[in-house]
Amino acid sequence: MTDLSAQARFLSSYEWSKDRDGFGGYSAITMSPDGTRFTLLSDRAHTIDGTLFRQGDRILGVRSDEMQVLDYPVSILGTGYSERDTEGMARDAAGRIYVSLETDNRVIRRDIDGTWSALPPYTAISGLPPNKGLEALAITQDGALVTLPEKVGRSDTMYPVFRYRDEIGWDTPYAISRVPSYQPVGADIDPMGRLYILERGFAGIGFFSQVRRFTLVPDTVTEGEILLQSRTRQHDNLEGIAVWTAPDGELRVTLVSDDNFLSIQKTEIVEYAIPK
Repeated sequence: MTDLSAQARFLSSYEWSKDRDGFGGYSAITMSPDGTRFTLLSDRAHTIDGTLFRQGDRILGVRSDEMQVLDYPVSILGTGYSERDTEGMARDAAGRIYVSLETDNRVIRRDIDGTWSALPPYTAISGLPPNKGLEALAITQDGALVTLPEKVGRSDTMYPVFRYRDEIGWDTPYAISRVPSYQPVGADIDPMGRLYILERGFAGIGFFSQVRRFTLVPDTVTEGEILLQSRTRQHDNLEGIAVWTAPDGELRVTLVSDDNFLSIQKTEIVEYAIPK
């Protein structure tokens, strides 16, 4: 597997642990515009806010608040839903948080007043395989939610990119190519409006990852630009991605791993510098 060092520059990796029951399973991350504050989402339906401390480009430590349970009522999903498999997260400019439920293939939203609601069902999403549905969520510059499934059909099938807009609803305006052995698990939008997809693979002895960047063009299958590829076991099970701008104007990606609550894995926060 090629190390695209000309595209992405590795900065730092930090293994984080916290002596709290339920800590772990982090599958999504959002960052403040300056890259200091973060919110992590666990697949056990809680979030944790914190601050990253760096010396230059190196993460030295983490200070975090208490874990906050996502107290959404299951009743907002209607009958037949009970899982709290929270995998994807995105925050819009108004401060509303969107969370995807991978097993149930639904998206819920928390308004700034704390009220939860469920986005309406969409046939193309409802028919996705259980536990292989929506992990990657991102908010575009015009406030639309975009998401795509972790797995689709045959190996030659493109990944549909679903979009949700208030007052309009769901549609599927985009499609992106797929790379063998990789599956999308995280997404974000950069200040220029480009879509970043974090993709993961498993080699039996460990995980490998890549990040691709896309300029979204309606009704076109986009190949994307590969910014980085990690070797097997170079990092843990990276599932969350956030893109932000450093004080010197350089773009950064912060990635977080899901330890699956296993002692042989870890919660790892990884950072790369990437070209504009």
